[in-house]
Amino acid sequence: MSLNRFNSAAWFAVTLLAWGSAHATLRVVDPASIYPEGPLWFDGRLLYVEYAGPGIKAWDGRKISTFWKHEKCGPSGLFASGPDRLIVACYDSNSIVELDSQGHELRSIDKDSAGHAFMGPNDFAADGHGGLYFSASGVYDLDAPITGTVLHVAADGRTIIQVADTIHYSNGLTLSKDGKHLLVAEGLAGRILSFPIAADGSLGPRSVWARLRDLAPPTANEDAFNGPDGFKLGPDGNYYIAQNGSGRILVVDDSKQLVRVIEVPTPYVTNLNFAPAGAGSLGAAAGGTGAADSGAPSVFVTGSFDQVKPPYPGAVYLWTP
Repeated sequence: MSLNRFNSAAWFAVTLLAWGSAHATLRVVDPASIYPEGPLWFDGRLLYVEYAGPGIKAWDGRKISTFWKHEKCGPSGLFASGPDRLIVACYDSNSIVELDSQGHELRSIDKDSAGHAFMGPNDFAADGHGGLYFSASGVYDLDAPITGTVLHVAADGRTIIQVADTIHYSNGLTLSKDGKHLLVAEGLAGRILSFPIAADGSLGPRSVWARLRDLAPPTANEDAFNGPDGFKLGPDGNYYIAQNGSGRILVVDDSKQLVRVIEVPTPYVTNLNFAPAGAGSLGAAAGGTGAADSGAPSVFVTGSFDQVKPPYPGAVYLWTP
């Protein structure tokens, strides 16, 4: 994990304010989350995991409650595999756990179909055919062997095959806009990889889709740990990249041109996801009303002020254009 280069107490005080401009607002959903990740709008409410907490929290626009507890999981990602099914990436226990819509555990998987364990399950992306891809990050260390992988879960929910390896900390991932490539955040290399997708879900040879240093100027004190974390294709056709360590989300179009930068108080931005229509009213519940939609989607953002020292204080935000 990266070294803490920020005064977390000072940053934490800032979270009680709304960040934004005349055209956008950033409001606090949860000002006291513990290393939050994996925001997901599911069944009329926001769910998000707490890596250093007990499991999954839920926010209904007014109050926060506990949805699921699992003390040894170390959750890092969350995915809706159906209208009544969720999958949690348990980074610490090296497993993925399936839940029903009420938070009851249905099964836990810690090996692929060949019997191989996966290390550090982290994030998910739909494959467009009823299955999904997930990253297994490997070791978060610049000097350690490069062990990050990507696995594919077929639509049957049973067949799990490793489809890419030797990725320097595989993290967020998403299908490309045309659905023909899987784009994968390579966190410790500071770049996004692209893999062509075959008919059976397997992946072809990789190429570099973009380097973060080519998308936006570096932030102060930026180093090799300021790489991409969560990564998603937005409903507006732009790509949203959480830059961990730089306190921002980079929004780029299909030609890799920077569209906007969403700045957030938490320096360690972990992930993001998109809010439903009418998010302005949710913003009101979180402390104000949003500005008129400029064509960009509203975005839930998770982040941490300190990802090295317990209790790993963090926050969850709603950005409204």
